[in-house]
Amino acid sequence: MRLLSGRARTFETAVSVLILLIMVGTTICIYIISRDYNMARFGIASGSGQESGGDFPPVGKVETYNNDNLYEKIDGKAPMYQEAGFVKLTAQQFAAKSNSELGFELYVYDMNNAKNAFSVYSRQRRADATDLNGLGASGFGYVAGNEICISLGKNYIEMIGSAESNELVDGMKGIAKDLSAKFKPTDNDKIVELRYFPNEGTVTGSWKLQIDNAFGFDGLTNAYSALYKSGDKAITIFFSKRKDADEAKTVAKNYYDFLITNGGKALTVDGEVLKSAGASVVDFFGNFEIVFPAGIFVGGVHEANDKQAAEKAAEVLIGRLKEIND
Repeated sequence: MRLLSGRARTFETAVSVLILLIMVGTTICIYIISRDYNMARFGIASGSGQESGGDFPPVGKVETYNNDNLYEKIDGKAPMYQEAGFVKLTAQQFAAKSNSELGFELYVYDMNNAKNAFSVYSRQRRADATDLNGLGASGFGYVAGNEICISLGKNYIEMIGSAESNELVDGMKGIAKDLSAKFKPTDNDKIVELRYFPNEGTVTGSWKLQIDNAFGFDGLTNAYSALYKSGDKAITIFFSKRKDADEAKTVAKNYYDFLITNGGKALTVDGEVLKSAGASVVDFFGNFEIVFPAGIFVGGVHEANDKQAAEKAAEVLIGRLKEIND
């Protein structure tokens, strides 16, 4: 057996100690990262919200979820996020210094791109929502009860409070300010399709984006919809941009066939504008559906309860999409 010299043994011992120190250091770093309370990676400072009258430092450790375990955090809703392009969820709890029972949980969903984030945001917007300002031209946000929800670049963000409280809402607004300063959406994050809706009559904030399976029809994808005011009636109008005019005609026909197959009744098309556009009008169990091709777009009206108002809204949308095509 070969015996080590004193110098060799000393060197071997030094190397072993160095390896041990590296392992201990790595373990400490991992522990510190796993207990990163200050959410610095999101630009959230401890005590965010002080300038708006609250003091809500983070508590507990940051939680992260991916496609494999998202259901553990939001059981029942996970498929909606995953179908819209979900990548990762980061969650953190915050509590008021003045009252540990008053707090909220922050959810930051990485949705891969701005359209995916906006799709989830728009589909979950509550009817009692009030717009949240100060998020920049590319950001969307609202306050509803004890919640603040935001679409900011590729991120969909929720803050859900433990109670309805002005102090709590102010604290969440402080966090929203931190997040908007950190993420800074660019012009590339703007949802330009929202400009395609009629300039007058479209209800601001009512926009929705359904990436797949719009209105229950899997052939209608990337469909934008919004409420349009026709007199005292609110009508849902929609459009979907296709790769060319032929595909737009095909999708329009397939959607019409889908409605008829599922119990809809074809109605006479009255207006000349609708006739010239090749529009179809369907009575779908007491509501009225209209669908038409318009250049590279498929457009129409969904679930209107007044035929005349539906036709008027469709005519306005046809005119607007014609402007975009031209």
